[in-house]
Amino acid sequence: MILRSALDAEMKDATRAGVTLQNKKAEKLPVTQEEENKFWEMGLLGCQSAKSLLNTVYFYNGKLFGLRGGEHRNITVANFELGSNFIHFEENVAKTFHSGLTDLKYEPRVVKHVCHPLNEKHESCLVKLY
Repeated sequence: MILRSALDAEMKDATRAGVTLQNKKAEKLPVTQEEENKFWEMGLLGCQSAKSLLNTVYFYNGKLFGLRGGEHRNITVANFELGSNFIHFEENVAKTFHSGLTDLKYEPRVVKHVCHPLNEKHESCLVKLY
């Protein structure tokens, strides 16, 4: 008991002196356009292999549609509608939506990403990758 009170006193003194524990994680920074271009150049993104295609779809699901890590597991093909130049995404389950009675007032997130104008083609078309 005496040891514990001595330890508590030392911890209080350390806190007063400004010594604290790091309990917050460092804030994550978004991927810059230069970094994204580098991923394409290195072959990490693209459709050269099944792994690069999976990386590309995972990366752009997070970037364009705001999916968090665990939400990627819950999406299906039914969440997507592909057009000639657009990808339409409608979520079914999210961190704040679990499809219960209390979530009836919740509107699922709907995002439409237009890749390029209709009469224009370009190489890294996400609609083709999806």
